Amino acid sequence: MERLWALKSDFDPLGRIFLGSSGAGFLFRITRCTVYRCPYCRWIFKITWGPSNSLLGQGERNCWHCKQLFWDGSNEWPEMSSEDRQLFLLPITIAGYIGAFLVIAGVYGYAVVAVRKRAKGGDLIFFLAAALPIGLWFCLRGVQVARSVHRYNSRVPSRPS
Repeated sequence: MERLWALKSDFDPLGRIFLGSSGAGFLFRITRCTVYRCPYCRWIFKITWGPSNSLLGQGERNCWHCKQLFWDGSNEWPEMSSEDRQLFLLPITIAGYIGAFLVIAGVYGYAVVAVRKRAKGGDLIFFLAAALPIGLWFCLRGVQVARSVHRYNSRVPSRPS
C-alpha cells in the first residue's frame, strides 16, 4: 500500500491585512508559518516559522492521533542538500535574532569607542544574556545533527574498505 505525504499549508496572518498596502507587507513575512498535518486525520504534528523548513528524520512518521504511517518529507543529515542544512541550522527567526544582536552590539561598541565611555558590568551581563539563547540553539541543533548522523549510519550498511 502506498503511503500518503504529509499535508503542508502556509499561513500568513498579517499578509492578508497588508496585502493591498503600498508594499509594506514584506515587513510582516516573519509572521508566516507552515503547518504540517497528518494526511489521514488532519492532526497537526509540526508548526514552523517561515515558508520553507527542513526536518530531520527517516522520512516516515506515525501520527500521534490516528497511529497511521505516512511520509513527512524529512531527511537525515547526510542526505540533506546544503540549502536544507542551512535552513535547519539557521532558520529565518534565528538569523533575525543573530542579526539584531550584532547590530545592537555594533552600535554599543561604536558608542563606547566614539564617546569613550567605559563599559559597565550590567551592559556586559545584558550581552551575555542575549548571546546565551544563540549558544543554546546551536548546542541543541548540534545534538540533533549528531543523533541524525548516528541513525543514518546505523541504517545504511558500511562498505568494506
